Amino acid sequence: MIRTEPLNAIIYKVYKTIVSKNCLKHYRIINQFMKYVLFILFSLIKLSTVAQADYIFHNGRIFTADKKSLWAEAIAIKADKIIAVGKNADILRLKNPQTKIINLQQQLVIPGINDAHDHVGTNFPARNFSIAKSITDPTPWQQIKDSIGSIVKEIPAGTFIFCTINPDLFLDASANRKSLDSIAPQHPVLLSAWTGHGKIMNSPALDFVGFNDQTVFAGGKLYKDASQHLNGVVEEYAGFEVPHRMNSKLEKEKIINDLEAFYIHAASLGITTVQNMCTELTAQQVMDIYQNHQFACRVRLIAFPFTNEKEVLLNDWEKDFRQLNKKNAVAGVKLIMDGTPVERLACLRQPYTDAPAQVGKLNFSFTQLKKYIEFSLDHQQQIIIHAVGDSTISTIIRAMRSLHPDAFWKDKRLRIEHGELAVLQSGDMNTLKQLGIVIVQNPTHLAIPQIVTPRFGTDRMNFIEPMRSLLDNNIPLALGSDGPNNPFLNMMLATFHPNNPNEAITLEEAVIAYTYGAAYAEFKEKEKGTLAKGMLADLCVLSQDIFSITPEQLPATQSLLTMVDGKIVYDAKGTGQLSIPFVRAANQKNREQVH
Repeated sequence: MIRTEPLNAIIYKVYKTIVSKNCLKHYRIINQFMKYVLFILFSLIKLSTVAQADYIFHNGRIFTADKKSLWAEAIAIKADKIIAVGKNADILRLKNPQTKIINLQQQLVIPGINDAHDHVGTNFPARNFSIAKSITDPTPWQQIKDSIGSIVKEIPAGTFIFCTINPDLFLDASANRKSLDSIAPQHPVLLSAWTGHGKIMNSPALDFVGFNDQTVFAGGKLYKDASQHLNGVVEEYAGFEVPHRMNSKLEKEKIINDLEAFYIHAASLGITTVQNMCTELTAQQVMDIYQNHQFACRVRLIAFPFTNEKEVLLNDWEKDFRQLNKKNAVAGVKLIMDGTPVERLACLRQPYTDAPAQVGKLNFSFTQLKKYIEFSLDHQQQIIIHAVGDSTISTIIRAMRSLHPDAFWKDKRLRIEHGELAVLQSGDMNTLKQLGIVIVQNPTHLAIPQIVTPRFGTDRMNFIEPMRSLLDNNIPLALGSDGPNNPFLNMMLATFHPNNPNEAITLEEAVIAYTYGAAYAEFKEKEKGTLAKGMLADLCVLSQDIFSITPEQLPATQSLLTMVDGKIVYDAKGTGQLSIPFVRAANQKNREQVH
C-alpha cells in the first residue's frame, strides 16, 4: 500500500519554503501549484484504495459475455463490484495481504446466469404422483383414476392429491369433477397440465379455493356441464387463480423455507438473478416476504395482476413498484394475452393445421389490453406480455401504435414472452426492430416438434420460435426457463432447436442471451450481465468447461462457486477455495451422469 504521510510532509515543506521567501505576490502561481500537487496526491490515494481487491480469481478461462473482449484470465473484485478483468500478471498486482486469492486452475468462469422467465412458488403439501415418464407421454384417464383410487386408501381424508397431466386429457369428456368425486369424495384432487394453462379439480378442491357455479374470472374460463354446474375444468386466468389461493393458506415460515431452498438450488446452477413472474403468491404475500428476506439470488419480482369477474386487478400492485432491499425489487407488469399451441389456445390468424375449426383466442379485448399498457406506462413499468400466436402479437403491435408513434416505443423495451409466431413475414422483423421489442425465449419450448409440427404445419414451422434470425437482425434476445430451471439444459436446447433447427444459435450466443441479454431485458445491462470493470460481481465457476464438451454433456454442468454482490452464496466444497482433486471429482460425477 502507498504510504501517504511522507508525501504530505514533503508537500508541506515545499509550501512553507515558498511562503517564507515572501513570494505571496505570486499567489496565483502558488495556488495552481498546490492544486496540481493535491490532484496527484488524491490520485495516488485512490490508486492505493483500488488496489485493495477483496477477491482475485486467476489462472482461469473467463468468458466475460462482453463482445468487446470475450475472454480473460483473471478478475479482481472489491466489495460488490468488479474492479479489473484481464491478464493474470496485471490482476495479481491488485492484491494485498487481505485479498482472497482463488486459483481457478483453468476452470471456466461466466457471468452469473439471469433466468429471465420463471415462476417461483412453494411446495404445497400433497401426495404427488405421475404416470408419465416424459411430459409428452399420454396420461390416459383410466390410469389416472386407478392411481387415485389406490392413493385414497393410503392417506388421510383431506390430503391433497396432485398429478401433472398431458393437455390432451382435456379432450376426454369423462375427465371431470363428477368422475373424480366418485373416486375421491374426501380428498381434494388437482390435475394440472404441464403447460400451466389448464387444470381439472374435484369438488373438495373447488371448495378449497372458493370456486362455485357463480365464479367468473376475466381472461379465464370455468367450464360447466349440461346442468350449468362446474365440471371441474378451468383454463387461463381461472387456472392461474388456483395456486395463489392455495398458497395463501400456508404458514409464512413454510413459504420462506421453500423459497430459500429454491434459490439455493438456483445458485448451485450458477443462477444469480431470477426474474420471477409472481403467479404463485398474492401481491400482499410477495411484499410481506421479499421486502423482509433476501435469498441466495437477486430477485426481480414481476407484478402479475389477477382478475375478478370484470377486469385485470392492476391496482393491487400500483404502490409496490420499487427496490425493496439490496437484492429484491418489484419492476414490470406481466399480462398473459393467449394460451399455448399445445391446447390450441394461442391465437392465430389462420386455423390450426390439425384442427381447421380452431384459431385459439385472446384472453383480453383490445380495450383491456390498451388499459394494461397505459397503466404500465403511467407507472413507468416495463410491459411484459405472454404472446404466442401471430394474431396476438399483431394485436399488441396495433395497440402500441394506437397509443403512440413508433419512435416513442424504441426505448421502452416491451417484452414478448415466448413469441413463437412473432416472425412470419419479412416485414415482421422490421416491425420488431422499429418498436424496440425484446423477445424472451424459453428453450424447453423448442423441444416438442411432435406436438407443434401438427399444430402449425410445414409452412409456419419454417418460421416458428425465432432466435438466429433475431440476432442476425440485432433484435434483443433473452433466455429464461419457464420450466426446468437448469440453464445448461436450456442452453443445449437453444443450440439444437429441435422444432426449427434453422433458428438454433451458438453456445456462446446462448450464454450471452442468458446473461447480458437477460440483463438488457430488465434494463440492467449497465449493472450486470457481463464481467467487466464497474459491473456487479455476480459470477459462477463451472464444474466443466461448457465450451469444450459435447452438447449432450451440458445438462450435467453445475456451479462450483457462485458469487452475488461480491459474496459467495454457493460453495459446492464449502471452503471458498477450489482445488484440482475436487474439480476432477465433480467432472467425473458429471461424466457418469451423462453416460
